[in-house]
Amino acid sequence: MRWINKFNEILVCVERFLVLTVFSALVLLVFFNILSRNLFHVSFQIILEIAPGLVLWVALLGSTLALNESRHIKLDLLLRFTPENVRVAATILTSVFGMLIMGILFRVSLGFVKNELAIFGAGGGFGFIFPVFFAIAFLRYGIRLLRK
Repeated sequence: MRWINKFNEILVCVERFLVLTVFSALVLLVFFNILSRNLFHVSFQIILEIAPGLVLWVALLGSTLALNESRHIKLDLLLRFTPENVRVAATILTSVFGMLIMGILFRVSLGFVKNELAIFGAGGGFGFIFPVFFAIAFLRYGIRLLRK
């Protein structure tokens, strides 16, 4: 279990770095495009095409961080008033269910990325975040399961 926690800590550091880097790049690119459009009447189409992909990366990487810290959206109002053994059973059940769904979505997302790359070439690479997200989410549900 110790090596899993260490791996998770390293993964969190990498995710935080990526979120910070991608968000900074997004802000700088959009700011540059707005500035160039207003000052020089020149807009860069490539920035307008890249920005939604960067937003997607920030959102999904942020979601994996939220899942790691159990700060994702959850409905646990009823669990607050139940005995401890019911809460543990619910955590185990939701972790197994989460792993199952994330595993299925990971498999499907690999096909999606393959199709995106075949259709759009390198431009379809932004979709690579989907299998990354589902793999990390699968791992986080597994870690949560092992901790119970």
